[in-house]
Amino acid sequence: MPIPRSAEEIRKLELELEELVNKFTNRVKLIREDLKSLVKDIEALKNHIDDRRKLSNDYTREISDLTNDLQVIKSEVNQVESEITSIQTQVDLVNKNASQVQNDLSGKRTTLASSTTESSSLATQLNALEAELASLQGKFAEQTPKHSARINSMLSQQEKLATKQGMLSNRFEAIRVLCRKDYIQTPEVGLVKFLAMKPSSESTLTEVHSALGMDISVLKKMLNQLDSRKILDFSEQKEVIKLLVEIDLFKKEVL
Repeated sequence: MPIPRSAEEIRKLELELEELVNKFTNRVKLIREDLKSLVKDIEALKNHIDDRRKLSNDYTREISDLTNDLQVIKSEVNQVESEITSIQTQVDLVNKNASQVQNDLSGKRTTLASSTTESSSLATQLNALEAELASLQGKFAEQTPKHSARINSMLSQQEKLATKQGMLSNRFEAIRVLCRKDYIQTPEVGLVKFLAMKPSSESTLTEVHSALGMDISVLKKMLNQLDSRKILDFSEQKEVIKLLVEIDLFKKEVL
């Protein structure tokens, strides 16, 4: 730059310098405002991520609880159905024996009516058969109300269990739809979806970490939580993950 030769040129340079300083100051203010706005956005995003993570944990716990409840109810329903079948078999057996005795009694009565030489022997047999029939009829009359009450109680219990199972199934299906349509997108759901959609039930920690790209400590924490709920088996020493239950939350519906 050439050296100014007059006061006017010096004044002109001072004005240009002052203008540059003002522009720089205003630019710094704008940058500060942008930084403040960026910090607020980051904080809001962090709060949103925390809320989604909490919601995902709640869904994961509810899915596990619903799965366990469904298994318990299915076991109870099977047990009730087995008991009903056993009791019905006993009742059918008593009916069959009583019918057989009734047939024998009818046959003996016919023989008694047509035979005079064997009347005494047949009368004795007839009395024995009538006594046996009366005994069986007494047992049948005694057992029928008891078994009927038991069957009615079991049928009522079965109906209640079926209603409860239907309610749990509806809740489970609602969560299944949310997962299937990817309405729930969190690291936890992403982990469960990755494990559920794999052809193999076993994975390695390195494989899952590479696929999901999440922090390794966060990943281990989620795996330990799922391990404690018996959804999968996770060994930190061997870094092996094995899915223990079938998860069909993410399978697309076949039209």
